[in-house]
Amino acid sequence: MLQKIREELNSYFLEREEEIDIALTSILAKEHTLFLGPPGTGKSQLVRAIASHIKAKYFEKLITKFTTEEEIFGPISIKELKENDRLYRKTKNFLPDCEIAFLDEIFKANSSILNSLLTIMNERIFHNADTIERAKIITIFGASNELPDNSLYAFYDRFLFRKVVEGIKSYENLIKLINLDEEYKAKTKVSIKKIKNLQEKAKDVDISEVVGYLIDIRKKLEQNHIYISDRRFKKGVKAIKCYSLIRGNRVAEIEDLEILRYIFWEDIDDIPIVSKIIFNLINKYSERALELLEVIKELKKELRYINVEKISECKKDYNMVIELLSKMAKIRLELKKLRNEALLTGKSVKLIDKAIKESDEFNKYIEVILNEL
Repeated sequence: MLQKIREELNSYFLEREEEIDIALTSILAKEHTLFLGPPGTGKSQLVRAIASHIKAKYFEKLITKFTTEEEIFGPISIKELKENDRLYRKTKNFLPDCEIAFLDEIFKANSSILNSLLTIMNERIFHNADTIERAKIITIFGASNELPDNSLYAFYDRFLFRKVVEGIKSYENLIKLINLDEEYKAKTKVSIKKIKNLQEKAKDVDISEVVGYLIDIRKKLEQNHIYISDRRFKKGVKAIKCYSLIRGNRVAEIEDLEILRYIFWEDIDDIPIVSKIIFNLINKYSERALELLEVIKELKKELRYINVEKISECKKDYNMVIELLSKMAKIRLELKKLRNEALLTGKSVKLIDKAIKESDEFNKYIEVILNEL
């Protein structure tokens, strides 16, 4: 069932395989996800699409500094205020009454809203006047353009999964994007009852074969001054089980540990370090692909200092472009070799394919510059 949903989402949302897996895993794990990235990267549309596959009550709100508690938790009941002198909220169809929620620009919320959200996210309860209500929420998806300051750390920490969402990079996929239907239509739908059954099944996934690797990852992260709290580490185990089930496994495999790339970082600068350490243990081909992606990124920066319109007049710039082309040729050759070796050993080539696409697109761009001379 979840594999079908996964396939449908990936057939529509281009270059969003990681975000889709994170979102589905967070729903199974009953944890929360933060998507970081600029406007226009499709964060809202993706969350709505995922929610449309699940027969659940959905709540969505764009947060501003003027957003009030009434807009999120429900209006005050005038009847209760008059008759019983209670500030009781009518929560029906608002966040405490819903199962999946999306809060855009979440860090713009005021302290009062954040405190109530913290309780709902942590304990699944909502303090309504003098009563405690059980919140129905399974997963809250948050989105923001940037990380919060240190004063919001406790709230930020409640998002188990964190992913930086980037724009589509492949020109080929940009062409596909033009021809996509404006509206996503979910074909496969699953009930909340089925989701709860899957949540129970996930608990039984055997992780005995990956425990040693999990401990090694934590040790190596600490050696690199990246410290994982016991709570986050324990929740990481739950995430591995859920991700493994989504991939169709009842016994966790070493590559299921890849989900930890989106759990074990706090600062954006930690992302490449965390990914490198995890890939070093589970997939050295992906580790090398990650390194080559960084090299490509640096080569793109070099091109910024070249005046492409006057290359024919400047021998130095022309030689620099030729050198870039030569470096890209070596990278592309290595990536193809890596891919073949990874396939022979049964390792994932997902990150290698991403690197190949980026190298191909950059190579085409350089060739276009030279052809126009």
